[in-house]
Amino acid sequence: MILLSLSIKKRNSLKLINHLKPIKMSQLINFMCSLITLFVINSNTSPQELAQNEKISIPIEGKWEGNLVINENKSIGIMWRFETTEERTLIGFMGPASKGAATIPMQDLKVTETTLSFSIHSQGSFSGLISETGITGTWSSQSGKQLVIYMARELTQEQLSKRFTKSSNGDKINIQQEIALGNVQAVKTFLSKGNAIDSLYGEGQTLLIYAIKKDRTYKVAKYLLENGANPNLVTDDLTPLMYATAYQNSAMVQELIGYKANVNFISKEKQSAIVFAIKGRNAEILKLLMDGGADPSIPLKEDYSAVDLAKEENIKEILEVLNIPYEGVSDGPYVMQTETGRTATWVNKGEIHTQKIRSKDSQSIEYNGVKAKLWNNTPKEVKQLVYNGNFKIGAVSDIHGQYDTFMKLLKNNGVIDNQEKWSFGNGHFVVAGDMFDRGPQVTEVLWFLYDLEKQAEEKGGKLHVLLGNHDVMVLNGNLRSVHPKYTEIGKILEKPFNTLFNKGTVLGDWLRTRPVLVKVNDILFTHGGLHPDLVTKGLSIEDINNAFKLQLVESEMAEKRNEVGNFLHRQNGPIYYRGYFQGELATDLQIDALLNHFNISNIVVGHTTHKHIEMHYDGRVIVIDANMKSGTMGELLLWQNGSFSRGNLLGKELPLETEVNK
Repeated sequence: MILLSLSIKKRNSLKLINHLKPIKMSQLINFMCSLITLFVINSNTSPQELAQNEKISIPIEGKWEGNLVINENKSIGIMWRFETTEERTLIGFMGPASKGAATIPMQDLKVTETTLSFSIHSQGSFSGLISETGITGTWSSQSGKQLVIYMARELTQEQLSKRFTKSSNGDKINIQQEIALGNVQAVKTFLSKGNAIDSLYGEGQTLLIYAIKKDRTYKVAKYLLENGANPNLVTDDLTPLMYATAYQNSAMVQELIGYKANVNFISKEKQSAIVFAIKGRNAEILKLLMDGGADPSIPLKEDYSAVDLAKEENIKEILEVLNIPYEGVSDGPYVMQTETGRTATWVNKGEIHTQKIRSKDSQSIEYNGVKAKLWNNTPKEVKQLVYNGNFKIGAVSDIHGQYDTFMKLLKNNGVIDNQEKWSFGNGHFVVAGDMFDRGPQVTEVLWFLYDLEKQAEEKGGKLHVLLGNHDVMVLNGNLRSVHPKYTEIGKILEKPFNTLFNKGTVLGDWLRTRPVLVKVNDILFTHGGLHPDLVTKGLSIEDINNAFKLQLVESEMAEKRNEVGNFLHRQNGPIYYRGYFQGELATDLQIDALLNHFNISNIVVGHTTHKHIEMHYDGRVIVIDANMKSGTMGELLLWQNGSFSRGNLLGKELPLETEVNK
């Protein structure tokens, strides 16, 4: 029997013990990975109704933390967080403890005096009993596993220590482990042996940075600061204050400001603590920074400052801290269509504008300067997945609603001209998924690509728009990663955001025709990656795409996804797989087998963020997610005459970065 335990610290704590029937270790790790992949920095939720919340005798509000034990030597940390909104509804969140924040929304959350239940979209559900000593219940995963869960109030050092691999170094101190345990005495001993307080240890981080990221007690970080740790030491282009802000650690932000941390430091990547606070939508930390002397008007680049970023993000709570008027959200159009005509809906500063279009002919529509080009043909399912020819190729991935950055990248690298029209000739350009989520300009990106596809065809070229996991999530009603703007749009239009892309909408119908992979001149493009098991399953490119698309939106299916559909739509499928870069890495032999099976020379993927476009496995795998979702970065892949290069935001053509797989 395998023991899984979850425990928590401080006033609200959690301990999870799962008694399982014997299962394979790979199954257990896959289960945990499915939970970890839920984590996002920018997530939102609709309040879930609280049942009988007036009479709850054992409060569960606050932060909870615990362990999911992988084996006797290692556990993985989990965090939960519950809070009550102004409308007196209880909402809950989940996330991995390694990120220091629980932000994945729980759905269908219900709490009474003695019971607790919730679900996590596409993962499973929990139902349990609340007692004076804890919460006991069962996690039911989508795959059918039943996991018994017990949640306690206090996280002991012994319970937390289960999160670390047992050291084989005898009496040698594992300083990273001791910091995460909040063991100040161990840190004192470590420093007394001549180890410098500001040196880099472990994975190239200072003791202070590691304490900010891992020590939930804050004791170690305070001790280090009291004993001379430099609060402004830059590591990997980030300061301790920027780390604390990114990890949503308001207590440490306040502590660092008290030790004269530079609140206005701007990194080489044009990031700052204020930028992280705005992007993290954390008004509390933003106010701490402002009170500590942070100046949001300092230019990050040219005439662009954090004030401009805040206006683009347009989050009411953030704007209030910066004393910037909030005028409401604007977006659209969302176009419904019938057999005879269409109806376009815009939202302008919170007000709805509707336009009746009595023809399905191709035409441009506009309201208050916001335009969209409608085509007269009904989009057809993309069937051709293999292309060969004498043309250049470009590719980009993970736009995540960053329209302005996307336009700059395309213009400066000659894919479009200054009027945002196709200028790539007979070339093929691939968008490898994830147009949705994170950023505030998703609709602009979608309408642009919808029109660019036609422009490319008219010029003898081809635009391939593939689906990524965030696109599929939205189509399936999983809105945990959407920008707050789109949550507000849904409220204004009185319908969930995903329904604006239902069947019968122009963009929704177009998205449903997009494939999940494409092969161009023996280069295979997909969002996440191809799992080695696809070889043994004997699936072709067409098999993968057909099975994936036939089971795309669960609510539109007469029956549940079959075995192949479940495989393709979960963590080892083409939109989620990360095994070229994280976790149990694919071997060189497995990569060769994939290339041989699909008769390809390279696999090009997005999904897993890197600073630059990189080659892995001696160039056989190329990752093109260059962090466009940040809004300040981005690169595109270029191929011509058998040679790869990358174009940066300034339009400079550069060689690909090379990463050696271990």
